[in-house]
Amino acid sequence: MLASLLRSRKLCLILVAAAIVHFGLMLLGLPSWQCPIRHSLRVPCPGCGISRATIELLQGHFDHAFKIHAFAPIVVFVGGLVLSAIVLPKSSRIQLVRTINQIEQRTGITIVLLFSFFVYWLIRLFFFRSDLYQWVM
Repeated sequence: MLASLLRSRKLCLILVAAAIVHFGLMLLGLPSWQCPIRHSLRVPCPGCGISRATIELLQGHFDHAFKIHAFAPIVVFVGGLVLSAIVLPKSSRIQLVRTINQIEQRTGITIVLLFSFFVYWLIRLFFFRSDLYQWVM
């Protein structure tokens, strides 16, 4: 999945532009995009709080970032890969995509991370509900 995303420089640019707008609004204290799942179902989605946690992590507030959402380092890492796919020359980008594709095929890391993300959400939702609502509401 990630290798497919990294293949398209145009899609990477769109994602980075959207992220810049979203994080920029958050950093300025302005309203940014709201979670449609949380607002329609009144239940935090698996990713609720991850934007705030990512900003905290990038600002060096590691403890606070992990309290908000443990997957923030993965967002930063994937963001770095997406940025790399934009700025690298074509031959280096092709090699990056090939390497990521091999890692994904050999390890199934993408599926493992998605499953872990879902389990983490369920644990937060059922066992740490008050903490979850503190960070995302």
